Amino acid sequence: MKKKLVSVLLAAAMAMTVLPVTAAAEGNTLTYAISSECETLDPGMCNYLGSSGMIMNLFMGLYRADSTGAALTNGCAESYEVSEDGKTYTFHLYDDVLWSDGTPVTAGDFEYSWKRMLDPATASPAVRDLFDIKNAEAYNAGECSIDEVGIKATDDTTLVVELENPTSYFVEKTAVASLSPVNKAAVEGSSTWSQKAETFVNNGAFIVEEINPEESYVLKKNPNYKYADEVKLDGVKVVFMAQGTSTLTALKNGEIDMTNNISTQAQAEFSGTDQLLDFDCLGTSYYDINCENLTDARARKAMSMALDRDTITQSLVASKPKPATGFVPAGLSYYDSDDDYRTVVGDLITYDVDGAKELLEEAKADGFDADATYEIIIKNDDELKLIAQAMQAMWKQNLGLNFTITTYESGSYWDEFYDGNFDVAFDGWTGDYDDPNTMLECFTQKACATQNRWSGEKAEEYDQIIADCATMTDQTERYAKFVEAEKILMDESPILPLYYRKSQLLVGTNVAKAVNDTLGHTLLMYTELS
Repeated sequence: MKKKLVSVLLAAAMAMTVLPVTAAAEGNTLTYAISSECETLDPGMCNYLGSSGMIMNLFMGLYRADSTGAALTNGCAESYEVSEDGKTYTFHLYDDVLWSDGTPVTAGDFEYSWKRMLDPATASPAVRDLFDIKNAEAYNAGECSIDEVGIKATDDTTLVVELENPTSYFVEKTAVASLSPVNKAAVEGSSTWSQKAETFVNNGAFIVEEINPEESYVLKKNPNYKYADEVKLDGVKVVFMAQGTSTLTALKNGEIDMTNNISTQAQAEFSGTDQLLDFDCLGTSYYDINCENLTDARARKAMSMALDRDTITQSLVASKPKPATGFVPAGLSYYDSDDDYRTVVGDLITYDVDGAKELLEEAKADGFDADATYEIIIKNDDELKLIAQAMQAMWKQNLGLNFTITTYESGSYWDEFYDGNFDVAFDGWTGDYDDPNTMLECFTQKACATQNRWSGEKAEEYDQIIADCATMTDQTERYAKFVEAEKILMDESPILPLYYRKSQLLVGTNVAKAVNDTLGHTLLMYTELS
C-alpha cells in the first residue's frame, strides 16, 4: 500500500500543467522565482518566512547576516554595550545610514518602529519578538503606558534597551526581519505604504521599483545602502510561480536564474550537482490541529503517531529532509553538550499504528466523533498537495478517519487560517536564535489563540514552564524545563511536526554565488552572476 500510495502521488506531481513565464531580464539582473507573493513587506507586520526572506533584502536592522549566512555582522549598529546585570543594552548606530529617500536612519526610527509593533492598535503578528524588553508585553496588554517600555533613543545614534531578564540571545534577535526599522513619514503618510512602489521607503540592499500583485516585484540596487559595495547585482526581478514543475521548466529554458520552489522532479534531476544548493536551517514544518474542533488530545496524538514521516519526507518532499522526532529541530544547541538539543533529548514522536489505534479507541469511548469528515487546508503548492494527500491516505488507512483537502492562494490562506476555518492546517516555524525558546515559546496560549487554539490545564502548565524559563539563570534547570515543556507539547499534540527544514536553491549555470542564512532566507545582496 505504501509503495502504491507514493507512486500515485508522484505521478500526479509529474502530470501538473506547466505555466508560461516571462523571460529573464538581461544584464546583471537576476530573475528569481518564489512560490507566492509575500504576505506583507512591512517588517512590523511580518511573522511569515516567505515575507521575512524578502524583507531581509529590503531592510536592515541593528545587525544582519554576513556573507556566509551563518553569522552576524554590523547593520545599522556600529557597536553595543551590555550592563553588568545583563539587562540593559546600549546600541551605537553609525551616523551615515540612510533611508532609500536619502534621509538619515536614526535611533529614533528604531524606537518608533518597535513601539509601533507593540501598540495594540497595530495588531502585529510578530509582537512577541519584543517581549524580552521591559514592560513590552505589559504595554501591549494595556497594563502600562508606552513611556514605561524599555526602549529609548537618547540621541540620533544611541538606542538604550532595557530587558525584563538577562537574555543572552538578544543581539541575535535584532537581526530578525520584524525588528528592522520602518520610516515614520512613509508609514504615517499612507496606510498602504508597503503595497505600492511609489510610497515604499526602506534602508536595505534593494529598493522597490514595481509591485505587481500576483505577478512580480521589480527591485533595483539601492545606491543609499550603507554596504552597497557588497551588492553585485544591479537588480532582481522576483516572479511568483506556485508550481514547482513550472519553475523547473523555466530554469531549464533560461527564463529564470534561480528559485527556492523546487519540485520532486527537480530534486531527482539535479541532486548531487552544483546547481542544487543545500543550506542548514533551524526550522520545523508542521501542521496545526484546531483544538476547538478536535478537542481530545488522545485523538490528536493518534493522528501524529499514524503518520509515516519517513515515507512522506523521503518520497514527497523535494529536499528529502530529516523526519521530525520532536518539535525542536536538529542543529539547535544543547548548552552544555557537544551534541545538539535533539540528539540529547531523543525522539518524542514515533510511528506506531497499533498505539495510535488504541489511543483513538479511548478517545472514541469518551465521545470523539471518528465518523465525521474533517478538513485539511494548505496553500496552493505542488509539494503541499502531495503531502496532504499522503496524510489523508494514512489517516484513512491507519485510523479510518476521513479528511478533505482545500487549497487557497497565499493571501487568502492565512485569512482562513487565522479565522480558524480548518481542522488541520499547514504551518511552519524557523527559529531566530540558538536557544530552545525560539521554537517553544510559539505555543503559549497567547501565541496559539488564533492558530491551533490550544487551551486547558496542560496548556496552562506549558505556559508556566515557558514563563519560568524566561527568568532562570541556572541553565541545567532551564534546559530540563524546556524538555518537560516539549514532552507536554508532543503528548497534547496541538501540532503535528512533520520534518526539520533545510533550505535549497536551484540555480542556473550563470549563477556564480548564492547564499541562504540559517533561517532559510535567500540573501540576494550576496548573490552574484557569472
